[in-house]
Amino acid sequence: MEGQQADAVYRGSLSKLLDKIRNERGLDLAQYRERYVERRIASRLHLLDIHTYRQYAEYLDQNPQEYASLLNALTINVTQFFRDGTVFKLFREKIVPDIIKSKQARHQRMIRVWSAGCATGQEPYSLAMSFLSVMDSRSNDFLLSIQGTDIDSNVLTTARKAVYPIEQLEHIPRPDHKYVDVLGDTFRIRPEVTKLVRFQYLNLFEDKPIHIVDVIFCRNVFIYFTRTEQERILELFWASLSRGGYLVLGRSERLATSMIGRFELVDGRERVYRKPLGMP
Repeated sequence: MEGQQADAVYRGSLSKLLDKIRNERGLDLAQYRERYVERRIASRLHLLDIHTYRQYAEYLDQNPQEYASLLNALTINVTQFFRDGTVFKLFREKIVPDIIKSKQARHQRMIRVWSAGCATGQEPYSLAMSFLSVMDSRSNDFLLSIQGTDIDSNVLTTARKAVYPIEQLEHIPRPDHKYVDVLGDTFRIRPEVTKLVRFQYLNLFEDKPIHIVDVIFCRNVFIYFTRTEQERILELFWASLSRGGYLVLGRSERLATSMIGRFELVDGRERVYRKPLGMP
């Protein structure tokens, strides 16, 4: 009985910590396996020589930058091709066909995609491959433009080179290997993909956003911002999206309460939302 009571106290303390992280930073750790979360938080506690969840909560208050370190501990290999395969499966099977159908109905050719916080480029190239695989012979019927932005000029340099360690090839679906050239211990993204993608430095709080886009991917970025800053970014994304445009967040991230009624929910598990067609 004593052991059960102690475990209940332990669980309760963890629950309070997770509620705090969710409420203050919009990071919903319920999407991760509980034991995995416990282990990753424990690694932070050990490194910081902290012994209780309550102490860790106080440390987060005093050191907000710790939220970013916690995210890094939770998301090993954060940057990879086709990260979270079920998201890209939904993207290929539902979102891309819907966009193509909508463009054809309106007799429009331009398709614009924004990867916000693109890091070293794997996400924008994954998006380009996804579109090409669905369009197939119809690719010449559309003008596809994918813009990757980040505040780190160094990662953008890597993204523009489009050359990656051979180990990362395993994250690319085998049918899409036709879009790469293997070069020994590295591989290069082929020109039919890279010509669709452009990279630029962009600070979401200071620079002019990408406007009139059909899709925005902003995954696993919100942890770096406060709830107020997240709402500000979501307002920016809202203005940037065309009517019927899609917003894709990270699986552990939540839409700010103030924006819930303004976006349509497409898939709750994958955190996919849509700007209603009837909205300006």
